[in-house]
Amino acid sequence: MSPQTPKQILDRFYAAEAIFMAAPDSSRDPTDMLSTLSPNLQVHQSPDLPWGGEYVGHAGFAAWGAIMTSYFSSLEVLEPRVFERAEGDEVMVFSTLRLKTKGGEVWERNMTQLIRVDREEGVIVEITPFQWDVQGLRKLLGL
Repeated sequence: MSPQTPKQILDRFYAAEAIFMAAPDSSRDPTDMLSTLSPNLQVHQSPDLPWGGEYVGHAGFAAWGAIMTSYFSSLEVLEPRVFERAEGDEVMVFSTLRLKTKGGEVWERNMTQLIRVDREEGVIVEITPFQWDVQGLRKLLGL
């Protein structure tokens, strides 16, 4: 079996993430989502965000997710445009991020992500998101 493309790996992650985020807080099961991520995953978040910093592994991803879900009741990546090279392990994703705060406010802005994968293992190994309006996001959250 040939290795998966970065886009195929990313599509599996997005599908699992959508199911996870749609579930009520008390019954969210990260198992499917984590199966798309390397145990050594690295997530690099802007230090200007309330959840800024470096997150490593499944535990780090879960910690980042816990912080995000403390602010938001839903998260959707809309209309991702994925750009990949035929022989690479990275993709650049341009999308719209839709967040709904616990108070019901909806925030929709552009986001770009650089994602690196392990094609042989079929998992994401690194995620670096770039928010296009960090100041607006902080204002939405009252920070």
